[in-house]
Amino acid sequence: MTVDLEALGLVALALGVAMAGLLIPRFPTGELGTAFQRALAGRVGWGAYLLPWPFVVLGGFFLFRRNPPAWPRVTFGYLLSGVGAWGVLMLVHPSAAGAWGAEARAWLTGAGGWLMAVPALLAFTLGLEAMLGLRPTRIVRSVLLGLMRATRRAGRWALAARRSARARAAFRADVALVRKDLTRVQRDLAALAGLYPGSAELTRWREQVQELKGRLRGADGEMLDEARADAASWRAAVDAFTADRAEDLVAHLRAEGVRDFFEWARTRAAYLAGGVEGASQVAQALDGVRKALALDLTALDTRYRRLTRERDQAEAALARASASSLVTASQAHAARRQAYHEVADAAEALERDAEHLETWRDLVGDVQRLLEAFPDEPEVHDLDGALAEDLRARGRAALSQQAPWAEAVAAVEARAQEARRRAKEEAVAAQAVAAQAGAASSPGRTGVSDEALLGPADVPAGGEEDTATPDAETDAETDADAPPFDPTGQEADGAVGPSLPRGGSHAVRPSATRDADDMPEVGGIPIQLPRDDLLDPGRPHGDDPEAQRREVEMRVRKIDQTLANFNLQGRVVSSVRGPTVTRFEVEPAPGEKIARFSNLADDLALAMAASSVRIEAPIPGKSVIGLEVPNADRDLIRFREAVESPSYARAKARLPLILGKSIDGQMWVGDLAKMPHLLIAGSTGSGKSVAVNTMIASLVFKFLPTDLRLLMIDPKMVELTPFDGAPHLIRPVVTNPADAAGVLLGAVSHMERRYKMMSRIGAKNLDQYNEKARNLDLPHLPFVVIVIDELADLMITSPKEVESAIMRLAQMARATGMHLILATQRPSVDILTSLIKVNVPARVAFAVSSSHDSRTILDTMGAERLVGLGDMLFYQPGLVKPARLQGPFVSEDEIAALAAFLRRQYFDDEFVEAYAADFEPVSADESEASGLIDWNDDKLRVAAEMVINEQQASVSRLQRRLSVGHARAGKLMDSLEALGVVGSHVGSKPREVLVALEDLPDIFGR
Repeated sequence: MTVDLEALGLVALALGVAMAGLLIPRFPTGELGTAFQRALAGRVGWGAYLLPWPFVVLGGFFLFRRNPPAWPRVTFGYLLSGVGAWGVLMLVHPSAAGAWGAEARAWLTGAGGWLMAVPALLAFTLGLEAMLGLRPTRIVRSVLLGLMRATRRAGRWALAARRSARARAAFRADVALVRKDLTRVQRDLAALAGLYPGSAELTRWREQVQELKGRLRGADGEMLDEARADAASWRAAVDAFTADRAEDLVAHLRAEGVRDFFEWARTRAAYLAGGVEGASQVAQALDGVRKALALDLTALDTRYRRLTRERDQAEAALARASASSLVTASQAHAARRQAYHEVADAAEALERDAEHLETWRDLVGDVQRLLEAFPDEPEVHDLDGALAEDLRARGRAALSQQAPWAEAVAAVEARAQEARRRAKEEAVAAQAVAAQAGAASSPGRTGVSDEALLGPADVPAGGEEDTATPDAETDAETDADAPPFDPTGQEADGAVGPSLPRGGSHAVRPSATRDADDMPEVGGIPIQLPRDDLLDPGRPHGDDPEAQRREVEMRVRKIDQTLANFNLQGRVVSSVRGPTVTRFEVEPAPGEKIARFSNLADDLALAMAASSVRIEAPIPGKSVIGLEVPNADRDLIRFREAVESPSYARAKARLPLILGKSIDGQMWVGDLAKMPHLLIAGSTGSGKSVAVNTMIASLVFKFLPTDLRLLMIDPKMVELTPFDGAPHLIRPVVTNPADAAGVLLGAVSHMERRYKMMSRIGAKNLDQYNEKARNLDLPHLPFVVIVIDELADLMITSPKEVESAIMRLAQMARATGMHLILATQRPSVDILTSLIKVNVPARVAFAVSSSHDSRTILDTMGAERLVGLGDMLFYQPGLVKPARLQGPFVSEDEIAALAAFLRRQYFDDEFVEAYAADFEPVSADESEASGLIDWNDDKLRVAAEMVINEQQASVSRLQRRLSVGHARAGKLMDSLEALGVVGSHVGSKPREVLVALEDLPDIFGR
């Protein structure tokens, strides 16, 4: 059937135009148009305007006899796209989608409503694809693929941007770090330039650093690497400059202070401790001025000690000094120097006032004599009050104006003498008149005596009558010829006090501290710590600094030359001179093996003509190798120097042991309580016994016998026996090796006793026990240090007993306050067994003959390179490597003086009375006499004479003074009690002595 396309096209075109006309509100369509608009546009909104256009387009084609083959597909696509567009419009603008769109949008609420946009857009794209003749979903797939590609491109771009930003940020951070380093270098250089304003080198460095910092503004990677290397070089240069200046400043710090201030302060304090005697007002006022001077001296001493402490702290801080700390230390050094000058000026002023105080003492004595001679003279009392008022008002300022007051005293005395002379003349005249009158009335009556008229004060000491004379000058001459008045009320004995650092001397008063020479050489003294003056003073080092410098330079050249001869890359960067050796610090080149340096000890010794060279590779805490070369002239370290060193004086150690001085010049003080036992070994003559005496003396200088007791075992009978009789000893020094094992086993028993005592009151160590015992009124337990001078003899005599006793003590005795010091000159494995070494970790090695002996002592080599005479290696847990020290020297005379001072001390020895039996071995030498009196003991009469002379008797004192054991001393005391020489036992107090020395022949016979 043939279709008339023109007619169909005309109808479609007319329908489309009619629908468009009815939908346009501006056209006058009447009620039909309004109803059509309401029915169609009112329901679907703007979607109604899409309906006429397919009819218009198809009508146009059909009218012109065109029949497009794809018009059904295009029309379907157009309608489908319109539906999709209406759906999107309904979601976006519901009012434009008509009533149906508003209702649908109201029904589709929340996020679920917006999900309808997906099918709407899909319908729209499918319609477009149908219109364009594309495959379904092509547009959607193309869009999704495009989005994925865009997303990947955006991700790659963002990643590249982040990488680029990160690289730029890292570069800027590196630049900032280098700039920060340079800024620090600039700040340090500015500080150093302020400290050394005349240094052209610092000015040039600052300019170069500023120039390098300016080049960083446009720096690239290569320039940044160069700048970083330059910054490191500048930092190293500034640190080296600072370290050199710090060493110079340390030398200046060590020169700070006032010479002999402490000695002067101690002398002045002893002098000012003596009060002003007398009951006069001026004596009391002058005593107040003396107390003020003593307070000023204490404040001055405290200030000086604070300055010294600050100096020591500054010196310690300069070991790792920075530029800012160097500037601070320099400023503090300048301030301290000024403070030291002020202290010196104040000390000079106080010294002058102390000298004036002595003249005032004489003046006070004169006033006291006037008050006693003229008690009724008002002028004398007025003078006393005026002098006292002037001293109270002006204090120290009045001391320098003594001369006018001395003239006033002389004038008052002269007037008083004149008044008394006149009174005496008048009394004599009255006596003569009365005598004449009495003779006239009663010739047998005697006259009144001068003593009755003048009083006892005017009668001479000889008892003869004073012949009155009118000559006043004769009396004045007699007074002038009389001996000067002694304000102490005693005759002058010629004793002169210690001299002052700036001249002058004063008589030592009874209340002042006496020297050791003033103490009685016979008899006991209360327990007290030894004084430094018992030791020999240290001698100043007289070495030539210039010669030492030349020696060091020569040795540095030889070391560098020797290293070059063996193709070793390294150089000497610094040197430190110690008392025994000089340590040269060698910095090896990068990549150079340290073992190659360690093998050159003998070659270096040969090159420098030295006895031995010890190599420490590396030095702990430093990236250098130490070459320790013996000095041509060794420095002798006296024990007094060690005792007076701040390291010992301010030591916080519980049991301080003076070990020696290190190469750096520091005095090492160990703590036996932390070690807790010490092993000393070395060959004969290496300084082992001197070190043992030094350690014993360092304990004795810190502890009274009530706080520390010593148990000494000396098979050689010559090293520790000088301490025999000292109050610190629990029993006399054990010299018989056969008794030593019993004594050590007794020490083990005493240790077990201490553990039982501690467990009863819940104490874990000795300090806790003593604290709780003090609250519970229980006896105090002292520390016990067991000293064995020659362990080898004991190990040979009784190896099993000695080793087992030492093992038990080493393992358990620490908590009870018992510690061991073991010494031997035979460092072999059969003496220093592995069991002993594992329990005695702290060790001191002196010079030995072989590296095998060194390994036996220290488990490492090095002791075979020591030079002897106190040169030692000390190791304890916590040290990286053994430290090389030079032990101080204590002479036999010093030990003898110290022991003699200790032997004279006495006290109530409760510890020995209670526990000495624990340390006594079973001996066959004890007396076997029966009965209470042991007449076979040859020391019975000696003991009786001793207790009578000293007027006190105790078992512990007999044990010390007679050098006998506790058992024998107890038997002697029982015998003396049975003989009636001493009284019965009264607890811890000494027994009462009942007889005199002249009664002994009646007891013992002549």
